[in-house]
Amino acid sequence: MDIILFTANVTGAMLLDTLKTGSLRPHVITYSKGFQRTGLADDFTRFTNDFPITFISANSHEKCPELEQIMKGNIAVCVDWTKDFFAGAGYPVIYSHPSLLPLYRGYSAVTEQFERGVAVSGATFYLMSEQIDGGDIIYQQKIRLDFNDYPMDFYQKYIPVCAEFIHELNMRGPEGFGRTPQNPDSAVYLQRKRTRDALIDFNRDAFSLYNHIRAYSRPFFGAYFLMNGQKATVWRASTEKWQGDYGEPGTIIDIYDKQIEVACGSGTIMLTDCDGINADNLSIGCQFA
Repeated sequence: MDIILFTANVTGAMLLDTLKTGSLRPHVITYSKGFQRTGLADDFTRFTNDFPITFISANSHEKCPELEQIMKGNIAVCVDWTKDFFAGAGYPVIYSHPSLLPLYRGYSAVTEQFERGVAVSGATFYLMSEQIDGGDIIYQQKIRLDFNDYPMDFYQKYIPVCAEFIHELNMRGPEGFGRTPQNPDSAVYLQRKRTRDALIDFNRDAFSLYNHIRAYSRPFFGAYFLMNGQKATVWRASTEKWQGDYGEPGTIIDIYDKQIEVACGSGTIMLTDCDGINADNLSIGCQFA
């Protein structure tokens, strides 16, 4: 039984970069360039010299008849892949998920965990079932989220765990892992995050706002606010003053070294990496919407 790796997006590219340093080169199934309408999509043609790759342009296995022969006698491992792609498939499928399931099921697991200030996340591998992200767990590993970590830092920890599992699966086979049913009473399902969810509300306290900015940072679309009707995207920030009243929320308190300190509902936050605003053209007392 061979492993057929289904992967896509920025995280999938990170995984292939990790795997190509070793001896295991699984057959890769990914989406054709331009098929995905998402800012997370990546061009996998650069891996064609390192892996056998099949490119598809469909979101269901039923629309990809070429997979029937590829999957014959083999097992699918999905890392950052459409969750209902294999609905009704008659062959074994293992999905990865960036959380300690049954917590944070759904497409927005990483963003939600950063938004909530989760300190202990993880990687979970589970057998596909009729319930999305609800199958029996066969492998799980904790991943620590430090206070200064951002989503890309999480993925730098998550991808090696995925690569480690793929190697273990190749050596042991699926029968070499136990099966642990998920407790449905502990399940937390998430809605997919949209751009409107990333809007920065400076009325929040500095700590909550810091987590909000982290949650939507790269590789996601970024938290943002409006200034004079123009959108400014914040990629990185730091909590400057944790608590206290420093003026009307959204007011610039100080500017130094192109970093902008802004009053929050409680405390202040330092905007350290922004697109759409120029610190040189701002002044103390200016207010962001």
